Amino acid sequence: MHLRRTLLAHTWAQLGLVLIIVALVNTWSARSFVRLDLTADRLYSLDLVSRAMMTRLEKPLLVKVYFTGGLQAPYNNHEQIVTDKLDDLRAYSGGLMEIDRVDPTSVKELEAEAARFGIQSIQYRYQDANVTEMKRVFMGVALIYGDKQEVLPAITQVETLEYDLVRAIKALVSDEERRTVGWSTGHSEPNLLGGRGPLERIRSRMSEDYDIATVELGGEGGVPDEIDALYVVGPQRPLPDRALYQLDQFLMRGGALAIFLSNTRPDLRSLRPQSIYHGLEPLLGHYGVRVNRDVVVDRKSRGKMPFPVRQGRYVVRMNVDYPLIPRATELDADSPVVRGLDTMLFPFVSSLTLADPLPPDVEATVLAASSPASGTIKGIRTVDPNAYKIVAPGEQRGSFPLLVSLTGAWRSYFADGEIPAAPAQTPMGGAIPDDPATRLRESAQTRLVVAGSADFVANNIAFMLNLTDWLVQDESLIGIRSKAVQIPPLDPIEPQRARLLKVLNLLAGPLALFAFGGLRWLVRRRRDS
Repeated sequence: MHLRRTLLAHTWAQLGLVLIIVALVNTWSARSFVRLDLTADRLYSLDLVSRAMMTRLEKPLLVKVYFTGGLQAPYNNHEQIVTDKLDDLRAYSGGLMEIDRVDPTSVKELEAEAARFGIQSIQYRYQDANVTEMKRVFMGVALIYGDKQEVLPAITQVETLEYDLVRAIKALVSDEERRTVGWSTGHSEPNLLGGRGPLERIRSRMSEDYDIATVELGGEGGVPDEIDALYVVGPQRPLPDRALYQLDQFLMRGGALAIFLSNTRPDLRSLRPQSIYHGLEPLLGHYGVRVNRDVVVDRKSRGKMPFPVRQGRYVVRMNVDYPLIPRATELDADSPVVRGLDTMLFPFVSSLTLADPLPPDVEATVLAASSPASGTIKGIRTVDPNAYKIVAPGEQRGSFPLLVSLTGAWRSYFADGEIPAAPAQTPMGGAIPDDPATRLRESAQTRLVVAGSADFVANNIAFMLNLTDWLVQDESLIGIRSKAVQIPPLDPIEPQRARLLKVLNLLAGPLALFAFGGLRWLVRRRRDS
């Protein structure tokens, strides 16, 4: 009897201890946040920058989630993903973040409330066994911080959700003025402000964080003072000395400069190359980098391009492997600009050569290089992909820089020469000459990026967004934007190795069974003897 009472007392004591532990764990978990994330880049955990951003809250942050319930694929789990990510952020807010989830669909008061925040319904295709129809649904988030508001009007993709949310929170808690990014015009460059397709996507994403302005080079004055970073992308006509002087003085005052040049442009009708002369060689050579007048070809690591292909009596356009679009996988892993990127496409790219030695106080980094199987060809006569199936005579083989960054301080290209005059604006020659006393001969610490392909810009949107942040030295969100769940690309296998793997795959199973049978036979024979 005494033993039974002891066992019963121990049982009740154990139960009491379990209840106490459960209560303590729940109390602690309500105030703390722990997640076990075994992915290589901790894709399912908040970035350190995201956590630090939440600690900058000084007053309550209200997040209103307007989501229509019961959505079908591919939006069926978007609301849960958004809510989970907001819960993660709230765990680091020190109790200053509140989340309010509502379904405003068909509720006039809530629809009007969402509209006041800038969240409008979007078209959604609903389908079941009996009917297919278009509906209006909500998938937006509004963030209210005092008298400031930010909105994500339609979350139709969640790959960059953490970046989008933290970018909005940063805009709310930061008092920094918006930076301005310039885009050069005047020499037949692609138009960023009026461009469609990839350029439109770049403009849309870039304008979320920065003001964008066009800068016409070659006239009076210089690059406007409000421009913090300037892009020169694909000029088709030579820049006059006046334009070079404006770029030089912009760099001298500490402005960040990114130059994407093409020396060769394809004519896909005649399959003939056209040479482009932009006139930037002497200026870039002075800064320490040369864009060579060649074309990089890669027969193993390359992109695709639509070409006319004959099929019977018809000619159709099909994507074919194109050696003149190298796929660069040799990326600088230590640079924040290419962080999170596996490959980049460089259509009709020229190789780059860095000066040896570089100008004093200048450091260079090769951000992307072609594969060791690539080569360079000078004076190509056709852009037909069939012409590059074998190595051409005189082709230089090896890995070549395609994209470089230079940081430091330069001496002006025009330090000891005359200031190029602006073209006369009136028949009487009314251009006002520059005051030599205002010329800058030494630069502040700044950044310069050069690539040998202008078409690279439209083919690498994620990089362009990273680059803009890096140019204006606002690198905090680059790592967050690069976080995405992606299937790693498979490396191509050499034909000889592929044949060996096939043979091993065919023979490994039978050989293993044969070995197992032989081992069993030997064991039985030894046991019977």
